[in-house]
Amino acid sequence: MALQISDQYASFCVLFHNNPNPMWIVEIDTLMFKAVNEAAVNLYGYTREEFLNDITLSNIRPDCEQKDMRELVKKIKHNETIKKELSHLKKDGTLFYVNITSFTVNYQGSYCRMVIIHDITEQKTKDLKLTQAVNRIKETLESITDGVIIFNLDLQITYLNREAQRVLMMDQDTALQKKLCEIYPYYTDLNAYDQFQSALNTKQTIKFEEYIEPIKKWICFSAYPGNDGLAVYFQDITNQKHGEEQINLKNQSLDRIAYMNSHMMRKPLANILGIINSLDDTCIDEHLEQPLKMLKQSATELDNIVKYINSNVEQTIK
Repeated sequence: MALQISDQYASFCVLFHNNPNPMWIVEIDTLMFKAVNEAAVNLYGYTREEFLNDITLSNIRPDCEQKDMRELVKKIKHNETIKKELSHLKKDGTLFYVNITSFTVNYQGSYCRMVIIHDITEQKTKDLKLTQAVNRIKETLESITDGVIIFNLDLQITYLNREAQRVLMMDQDTALQKKLCEIYPYYTDLNAYDQFQSALNTKQTIKFEEYIEPIKKWICFSAYPGNDGLAVYFQDITNQKHGEEQINLKNQSLDRIAYMNSHMMRKPLANILGIINSLDDTCIDEHLEQPLKMLKQSATELDNIVKYINSNVEQTIK
């Protein structure tokens, strides 16, 4: 049953007209204002006479929300109290945000709604700015080439970007608000398990590399602790590691070449040069003198080539 109220009740005058919060009474069928208090007049910029004679509730709501307003009015039950966040318009067209509490009353013989209004524009603006800032941060994190995972203090995942999902083969919908060990049982056997916990406990930034066998990838992690949890940036360095392995293999091959040059080739070549030099001091047939000179020259050139190759190999290995 609707609450019966009247301007004749002193208690109504105190609670309604002297209330510091804007209030009005609007007729359900016509959306016409039947009563407004001084706080509403001051907030919206209309005079009391304009409220009661010139405008309806439709003038208070933006054009884009007129349909929603009509649907809401249709759904209102006479005994239903409604609390809702809405956008309203002042007389000068200024848009602002309110929380309303609305309930059915019987006023001057008509079914009406009494509405209490709380201006939340300041808080709403702060919330919108915070949301925009968070969205900008997310856009940045989604655009960078590093994987990013944000953990809370319990090391539950609160955010991961697309690159993190790709590298770790992890789906965001199943990962949020879960610990890594709930998603991947092998996680507790990894060095990362201890490193993340250590970073959170010591409040020290930690950087490390680890090969994760189940996904066949080398990952370079950087963990940054904060008051609310842990931010982990990481890169897939598998190709880099493979490149290092290839370089190591090439260096090993060059080491073998250097050894062959220094020991397996130069030793017999040195023996040849020694024999040739010893023959220089021996009387030999004049028919052999020229071939011996050519042999000595060729052996010397070959020795210089072996030295040159060895020098280049040593420079490459360094």
